[in-house]
Amino acid sequence: MPEKKQPESQEQQSARFRAEVERMIADGELSPTEASSALDKFVSKLIAPKAP
Repeated sequence: MPEKKQPESQEQQSARFRAEVERMIADGELSPTEASSALDKFVSKLIAPKAP
């Protein structure tokens, strides 16, 4: 039977997430510029009025 995980507080989970993101940026696995561009493109498609 698998061991139960210890529940994390919101602060602990946030710190772990931030550390993982920083590691991914440092390793070149994640580009904040590309991520921002992709998000902007996605959102602009959602809010752009559709042509009749």
